[in-house]
Amino acid sequence: MKNLVKGIGLFGLVITFGLIFLQAPVFAADTVKIGMIYSMTGAGSVMGAIQKPSTQLAIDEINKAGGVKLGDKKYKIEVIHRDDETKPDVAIRRVTEMIRDHGVKVIIGGTFSHVSVAINELSKKEKFWFMASNGVADKFFTKKVKGPYSMSIVGDNGQAGRGAAAFVADVKKAKNIVFFMPDYAYGKFAWEGAQEVLSKREGVKYNVVWSPVGTADMTPYLLKCMEYKPDFLCMGHWGNDAINALKQAYDMGLRKKTQLFFNWIIDVMAAGIPAEGLDGVWMQMYWYHDMSGFTRDPELVKASAKFDEFYTKALGIRPDPYGMAAYTGAKETLRAMEMAGSDDPKKMYQALFAKPGFYCPKGPGTWRVDGRPRFKYNAWIAEGKGPKERKDKDDYARIIDVYTGDAFLPPTKELGW
Repeated sequence: MKNLVKGIGLFGLVITFGLIFLQAPVFAADTVKIGMIYSMTGAGSVMGAIQKPSTQLAIDEINKAGGVKLGDKKYKIEVIHRDDETKPDVAIRRVTEMIRDHGVKVIIGGTFSHVSVAINELSKKEKFWFMASNGVADKFFTKKVKGPYSMSIVGDNGQAGRGAAAFVADVKKAKNIVFFMPDYAYGKFAWEGAQEVLSKREGVKYNVVWSPVGTADMTPYLLKCMEYKPDFLCMGHWGNDAINALKQAYDMGLRKKTQLFFNWIIDVMAAGIPAEGLDGVWMQMYWYHDMSGFTRDPELVKASAKFDEFYTKALGIRPDPYGMAAYTGAKETLRAMEMAGSDDPKKMYQALFAKPGFYCPKGPGTWRVDGRPRFKYNAWIAEGKGPKERKDKDDYARIIDVYTGDAFLPPTKELGW
């Protein structure tokens, strides 16, 4: 009988330890989930293909260091990734699925503005953290529209127009400016920003010429622009339209007649433009991987070079401005999580805005109450390099100036804050 009891006791002990053993991996490999959603297919896929690995790089970096520290314990980050197909309705379905089926409370993503605006609307209902990695519509940041825990590391589309207008009017003292813009939401937001600035500059004449999206022959529109005899021709197109506009402006010899200024450029667009087409064109940029020309801030040049080396080694490509932004947005999300000691969106948001200052390859930034950062260096001005000057395919520009003025961002009071 005693042997039977001992046998039962030993069996029970084995079962107990067996259950502990089966449960052990759950406790040993505790994770916190983060949702990631970018446009991997559809019109935004070229940029989504850069944003996804850049965001993942920031997450891999912290996972290699043991994970994100929440309280006294570190947790590995598990990424739940979905493709929004550059469609707002698809984004809504897939974010909802991540939240309800996977328990996700934190979302990083956004490639095209209309998709990010849709995700922001959903965040009002579901109360999740949303870090947009792209430029979004200006209305995103108004108090009435912004979700409780939504933000964008890049900011709004209007800043491309505001920055370009303020630089050419205030810094370069241009008196006759023409904006050549694409006739759809992004172009209209950017023009509204430019018009807001130019309307307040006495003695500055300005006009706008619109071209339909997908225009193959830009010649008639460029000729219309030149009828105004501008000091600066500011071009605000995106994607293939941008490539066509710059190629044809070169073919028409416009650089000899006026200063061409491209309002907002990223590497994937520059890659599609022949070197001759960018030669001598001034461009406004969120950031550039080669900041060596920015001699006024050696610390920033060093930080950018370090990031460029780290990113290139990890991913095998040079960091695009959107890639750097996605990486930085992810880093700020993780910083908020660690400061809060939680993945609770409300606690994360409160923690981030309690210590809003941060430093990244773009330099010092501070989160504003409207959910976007105010950087010390709003945007850099670069000059395009011709074919003889380029060291390699990524070496398409040199930094020649920076815009730091207040016109880049609207006052928060105007947005209802």
